[in-house]
Amino acid sequence: MRQDYQTLNHVTLGQKKKYLNKIIQDQKILMMINDCMTIQSFENFINDGTMNKKIFVYALHALYKSSDYDQLEYHLIMMNALFHYQSFTDLKKQLFTKISKKTITINEYCVIRHLIDFQTTSFSKFIQTLYVRYEVEPQECAKICLLEDQYHLAYQYLKLLPDCQDEKLLDLLCSYSVYDYVSLMRHYNKQRKGYQLATSH
Repeated sequence: MRQDYQTLNHVTLGQKKKYLNKIIQDQKILMMINDCMTIQSFENFINDGTMNKKIFVYALHALYKSSDYDQLEYHLIMMNALFHYQSFTDLKKQLFTKISKKTITINEYCVIRHLIDFQTTSFSKFIQTLYVRYEVEPQECAKICLLEDQYHLAYQYLKLLPDCQDEKLLDLLCSYSVYDYVSLMRHYNKQRKGYQLATSH
């Protein structure tokens, strides 16, 4: 089960150290990292300009070796927590451009959400951009909304469909909001009745 954006981006000291132990080959640097027993000592170490640049190179190599979206997402989460270079920002823009040329489903979204700055745009605006500009299907928009605990937005996108046959998706909406689920079922029933009346003439 995928996790929402907020949960994923709460990166602990232990997670950061585990990540660095995976990507760094230099034993001297690893010893220095593992000697950091507090958040403050780790922050002081990682914020050293020379050391941070060395670690960034290791992180880039690891990112480029990603073989699927899950790995790519993992590396981006960790890099977002550790690095703030303009070159990293530029790289994220390039990745966004590359991924957005494909058909965007929830898999692509799980990477894209780490390439944008949610401090400068709201989730609702971003999902609207995906729907309008990148032509993401309403059902995929609904899945993305539910992933981010935005169940009423999911309801709004599901309403754009004449019907929904994805029982798991509907059950998930129901688990968040029985009211929205019942309203959606009523909406679909009206749609069906209207279609039946139109075709019976």
